[in-house]
Amino acid sequence: MRLFAAIGLSPAAEDALVYAQDILRRAGRGSFPRREMLHLTLAFLGEVEDIAPAEAAVAALRGTGPFPLTLEGVGRFGDTWWAGIRENPALEALALGLQADLRRRGFFLETRPWLPHITLVRRWQGEAPQVTVPHASMVVRQISLLRSDQIDGKRIYTELSHKSLR
Repeated sequence: MRLFAAIGLSPAAEDALVYAQDILRRAGRGSFPRREMLHLTLAFLGEVEDIAPAEAAVAALRGTGPFPLTLEGVGRFGDTWWAGIRENPALEALALGLQADLRRRGFFLETRPWLPHITLVRRWQGEAPQVTVPHASMVVRQISLLRSDQIDGKRIYTELSHKSLR
């Protein structure tokens, strides 16, 4: 099964991201994640047969309590548009710590530097509009381990486990 660790978003953050997606929809076309699919990936694990080590890594997260997260800016990776996250030492420490633990447990993760972002659209075709994301902040209270499935042509995420940040 295809797994990743992520932060779910607040309704206010989702509203801001949907606003940015609407600007992009008016200017072109692509594959837009549905509102309920928007998330901030901390680590993409890929195809995994035994989920126990991934669950253990998420359960082992320590040293952080809830922390604020603020959307900031928009960028592109080729034909993918994304919303950025304001610089956040707590988020970076959490993500990099989780990634290091997953590697110690035998997972092969991407080697390029981690850039926190939320995908707005993939396979973008169109003119480059002026895209903004309205100000939105939230408090991160939990990290989830999610399974990703393609069902009837739709991507579906299912939470397998989570860790509350206290």
